[in-house]
Amino acid sequence: MASFLRKNRPLLVTLLIVAAVLLWMTNRYEPKVTASILLSGLTLGALYFLVASGLSLIFGLMDVLNFAHGTLFMIGAYIGFTAYANPRLILNTLPFALALLGGAQAGRWLGGLLPARFKQRWQDSSFLVLTFLLALALLFIGVRGFNLEKLVAATATATGGVVATDLAQEAAGRFLPRIILLAVSGLFLGLGLSRVGTAEVRQRPRWTSAGVGLILVAAAFALIPIRTPGEVFLLSVSSNVRFVLALVIGLLAGAGLGALIESSLIRPLYGRVYYQLLLTLGLSYVGGELVKSVWGTVGFYMDIPAFFGGSGDNCPSPNLWSWFSDHCQSINVLGRPFPSYRLFIIALGLAMFIAIALLLQRTRLGIIIRAGVQDSEMVQALGINVRRVFTLVFAIGCGLAAVGGVAAAPFLGVNLGLGLEVQLQGFIAVVIGGMGNYVGSAVGALLVGLARAFGDQLVLSGIHLPWMDGVVRMSPSIARASTVLIMALVLLLRPAGLFGKKD
Repeated sequence: MASFLRKNRPLLVTLLIVAAVLLWMTNRYEPKVTASILLSGLTLGALYFLVASGLSLIFGLMDVLNFAHGTLFMIGAYIGFTAYANPRLILNTLPFALALLGGAQAGRWLGGLLPARFKQRWQDSSFLVLTFLLALALLFIGVRGFNLEKLVAATATATGGVVATDLAQEAAGRFLPRIILLAVSGLFLGLGLSRVGTAEVRQRPRWTSAGVGLILVAAAFALIPIRTPGEVFLLSVSSNVRFVLALVIGLLAGAGLGALIESSLIRPLYGRVYYQLLLTLGLSYVGGELVKSVWGTVGFYMDIPAFFGGSGDNCPSPNLWSWFSDHCQSINVLGRPFPSYRLFIIALGLAMFIAIALLLQRTRLGIIIRAGVQDSEMVQALGINVRRVFTLVFAIGCGLAAVGGVAAAPFLGVNLGLGLEVQLQGFIAVVIGGMGNYVGSAVGALLVGLARAFGDQLVLSGIHLPWMDGVVRMSPSIARASTVLIMALVLLLRPAGLFGKKD
């Protein structure tokens, strides 16, 4: 019993604190108000967890503090909104990405043949510079004059009003040369990248790379004639299907961006903490400017899918069981309606927590990740490609943040300031739980979410002190500062965090 208490002391202390606060709230507020505060806190905690879990995984394995994590959360929200409400933007830009990536894959395969055929007539540095310059030149020519602003203008909130699809997108005759130029640009890029690496890798070109590259380029060309029919079809399906599609696309986009950032920018800076901080901080600003250049400065509102937007005489639903038949916008919780979509956010956060926990505890990949956290050099000595594992973990962490952004879009809206606030709370949750501890990030996110919801309620209702007749009103800034105060208190009592371990 003593060993159990010693081992689980942080969790027990956390439960005691939460229980004490709940007891005070029960005496202070009506049960329906207390339930509403708790559910609001769980909603925020679920969103904060999707950010904090990725931060914790990345820091735990790679010792990288990713200050661009909130930006990926925001980008996920914009991409999810685009997939949900404006698929023509994706259908007109996805061919560019496919052509570029497909050309790069084919170029890397072709580059593996060059040393044997040309007997290294080019020095590596000269060849790399030449191919990259050609790739950039062709890329610039390929995207020059492409109008993103009209493609974005598909909703009522767009700057300048709505622009019809036939006026917004380019004709196939002008679009086709762009795809060709980007595919050739990717080919030169792949040729240059093929010179980066060991000689052994260069001498073993794989046909699968060429095959994947050709498939991607073929897919880019195949999308050209179906851009308009594809948009009509996607907008005709139910909002529930489009929302699920938005979650999937957001996950893939976030994971892809994370893998790209880690493999190209973070990897050369391992062990150089200050450079990592400066790089990820700079990426957060670059990401914000990228969003501005594509979607503009005006925010968007993403509708709640129909599955959570029902209305009628039976609404709000009297209980959760009845909600599964009428899908009302809200559910009665102890006599007070609570939005059903927020319950979905809570369920999503719980599902992600269980999925990642099972991945870490029950799979071979999870064993490798946990072993890499303890001793990455030993794992590398066993013949495991730790760098590839690093890239995968970074991609998973960024994918979780992007999914959180998509889920938050109908709740918080889609705007340029979305990522900053969530990232701050995510970092606070990670510090409270213990840097690099996955369970700690979940507990920290829960505490931060509950503190924020409780602080908002205190701001609304005020505090009645026994020696005063009136109610003391507080500034809304107090609610924001409450999470920082909790972090400071935890660090004073336990500098490594609730679940952290001293070095």
